[in-house]
Amino acid sequence: METGDRLVGSEALRTVVETLRAAGHQAWAVGGAVRDSLLDRTPGDWDVATDARPERVRSAFPRTHPVGVEHGTVGVRVEDETVEVTTFRTDVATDGRHAEVAFGASLDEDLARRDFTINAIAWDPVTGEVADPFGGIDDLEAGRLRTVGDPDRRFREDYLRILRAFRFAARFDLEWDAGTRQALERHARGVSRLSGERVRDELLKTFAQCRSASKALAGWQESGVMARLLPEVAVCFGIEQNRWHTDDVGTHSLMVVDQVHPRRPFLRVVALLHDVGKPPTRAVHPKTGDWTFPEHEKVGAALAEQALERLRFSKREIARGRHLVRVHMDLLPPEASDAAIRRWIRRIGEEHVWDLYRIHLADWWGNRKRAENPPDPLVEMYRRVRAALREEHALKVTHLAIDGHDLIEMGMQPGPGIGQVLDRLLERVIEEPTLNRRDRLLQLARSERAAV
Repeated sequence: METGDRLVGSEALRTVVETLRAAGHQAWAVGGAVRDSLLDRTPGDWDVATDARPERVRSAFPRTHPVGVEHGTVGVRVEDETVEVTTFRTDVATDGRHAEVAFGASLDEDLARRDFTINAIAWDPVTGEVADPFGGIDDLEAGRLRTVGDPDRRFREDYLRILRAFRFAARFDLEWDAGTRQALERHARGVSRLSGERVRDELLKTFAQCRSASKALAGWQESGVMARLLPEVAVCFGIEQNRWHTDDVGTHSLMVVDQVHPRRPFLRVVALLHDVGKPPTRAVHPKTGDWTFPEHEKVGAALAEQALERLRFSKREIARGRHLVRVHMDLLPPEASDAAIRRWIRRIGEEHVWDLYRIHLADWWGNRKRAENPPDPLVEMYRRVRAALREEHALKVTHLAIDGHDLIEMGMQPGPGIGQVLDRLLERVIEEPTLNRRDRLLQLARSERAAV
């Protein structure tokens, strides 16, 4: 079967290409969907490259919306699918972070500005013709990652391509073209010029697309990229642990990342950062002589917050990440009482319970010594947590049968004392859930009021 015959595009793609051709324009399917189809993977959204200018594209279709018109991209809606159509482009100036582009006239010009040969393949969904001027198909078949043209120039044009290279190598299990890898290492320091937002987005893409994201992260570490972007993680490599671990802190952290599902990319970020407090807290235990990391979760929470802020995560994500790192050592013994389980849920936060479970499981399976045994203690603990949640007992002040208004009506003055009384009542209810009745809580509140 010819290469082009292996590709199957959507009806929307074919409609877009045929419409542009009928208007006298060139039109080709390009980008990741072509590459993925050649690898017999389900393609994502289809992209089309054309010599038609954006205004011509908009006039050729009844339903369009701007995607990046300043860069020549228009979204074309065909039934329930969007195809992004971009005018041929050529780079005229770059500074390692952003490229100044001009509209081009030919497909070859457009493909020549792309990063890697596997992304510089075009396909005509009408005739089946494939355009592959840089040997991308041969590289796919050989399992090789190679830049389009001069690798030094490609990486200087946009240092984000260094991170993209590690992502593609991990996602498709590619080996490196020697010249490409050597150039990458020559220019690795350039990643320091990238904005936090671009690094964040690329890291999340890596975590969402790569089952074995550790391969990409190991590349970050080996090339010096990690030290420039996530120094908190970089210093974890080579930090020997105690007798409960086989691997150093950095290697273990990468293994934990791989144990979190790609559907949860932010949780993989937390997994990467969960032990960053170990290097600054490492000490020798005075009795055993073994390594110990006192309160590394507290120190790590602050370092994780620092890293997440640098990568411009949202305030909500930063708070979530800091909290999960802070509590990742918080486990209960099998003999814990039901009240202890409820106090633990309150301490962790209902909204964080299952994220923490995933981190705990990943931490277990990411430890080669501990992974020799099934995580039965963890599973049993969270079985009891699930049962406690199903009982729907009060775990927050807002779950109580009374609130601050009731205390004011009882004669308390508005102020912090009301919150203190409610907190004490919640502690009583967590210990004995049957107390959560309005009459009983008001009775208890009168005695608690005197203690405030």
